[in-house]
Amino acid sequence: MRNVWLIIKREYLERVRTRAFLIFTVLMPLFIGGVIVLPTKLMTMKSGSTRDIAIVAPTPQIAADIKSQLENPEQDNKTGGDDSIAPKYKVSVREGSDDASRAKLATEVSKGNIDAYVWLTDAEVKNGKFAYVTKHPSDFSDFSTVQSAVNRSLMRSRISARGIPPNEIESVLKRIDMDVSGVDQTGKEGKPVGIAAFFLPFVLMFMIYMTVLIYGMVVMRSVLQEKTSRVMEVMLSSVSATQMMAGKLLGVGAVGITQILIWLGSTFLIRMQFGAQLLKNINLPTQLFIYLPIFFLLGYLLYSTMYAAVGAMVNSEEEAQQLQWPVMMPLILCSVFASAVIRDPNSPLAIWSSFFPFTAPIMMFVRIAVQTPPVWQIALSIALQVLTIWGMVWVCARIYRIGILMYGKRPTLPEIMKWIKYA
Repeated sequence: MRNVWLIIKREYLERVRTRAFLIFTVLMPLFIGGVIVLPTKLMTMKSGSTRDIAIVAPTPQIAADIKSQLENPEQDNKTGGDDSIAPKYKVSVREGSDDASRAKLATEVSKGNIDAYVWLTDAEVKNGKFAYVTKHPSDFSDFSTVQSAVNRSLMRSRISARGIPPNEIESVLKRIDMDVSGVDQTGKEGKPVGIAAFFLPFVLMFMIYMTVLIYGMVVMRSVLQEKTSRVMEVMLSSVSATQMMAGKLLGVGAVGITQILIWLGSTFLIRMQFGAQLLKNINLPTQLFIYLPIFFLLGYLLYSTMYAAVGAMVNSEEEAQQLQWPVMMPLILCSVFASAVIRDPNSPLAIWSSFFPFTAPIMMFVRIAVQTPPVWQIALSIALQVLTIWGMVWVCARIYRIGILMYGKRPTLPEIMKWIKYA
């Protein structure tokens, strides 16, 4: 046990003192903050640009209504778009609905005299489409604002044509917003959530995915480096192969746990100090702070044992990159299925992927982040992972014991089976 502890201490101290550890520890919280907080901040920033738009409409009333909504959105019960990021508008009403008039407007756009024009004639209204020609074809907020203004104006015109008094039109068209919230297992309603209800589990999934992958590859490269430099042969004179493997896995795993705890601590402090301002629409259940290190540790132990076996089998970095793909495939499948599991955490795909040991460390945690499943499902998932880890440690330790002393060509599958059988 003393030898294992010495290897753990060496692996841990060697990595926590590196610049890469410090940089990655700082960058991950910044990345998470950028993904969660920055879009919210950008969505609340007012745009300082002004768009010159020309409007051609079937009637002067519709044209004036569109102009009023674009130039004064706050006075018109909003146009349906997000006016917090929409640009300001300067609108001019044009006459003429023939091809020559449209060509003239297109020329003005190309020369920069105007930024865009709305082509809404009787033919467009009849066909259910109108043209919006702009110098900014990638500005989605601009599209939403203009389309909502045009549709609202047409609805007003149609409602007015059916004899409804003008003072009642606004009450008919008044927009009502929706608050989305979930319920827990006791039936208690949670806080309203926004788009963060999708992105937060995805970011947390990405965190476990990246840390498990990175630290698994660290173990593989460490084993490969010691094998190719023949340091392994010297170390085996003092410790057994099993002790070396255990010390390496636990030492590198301790580095990952340290990093996870630092991230959770910084997130908790941000939540306590600035939660009201930055995280008001982001629900961070306390149980996430408990389950994150648990599922990271389970995922790390499962995959790092396989990565250690890969590092022991190969003789070069190129061979390791080729052989690690079968190990990575379940992790890649987790990223593919993540969005479907987030949308429906109780679907058959979500349930079975959270029980399958090679995807459970990520999929079960994603389900917990979205909507906590029954306790028996969490317990069963953890139990299956522990049994699988025990089996993989037994298999990979036998491969590791022989592979670290084998040089030359990469072993074939029958040779690996012999190692497992006779080690």
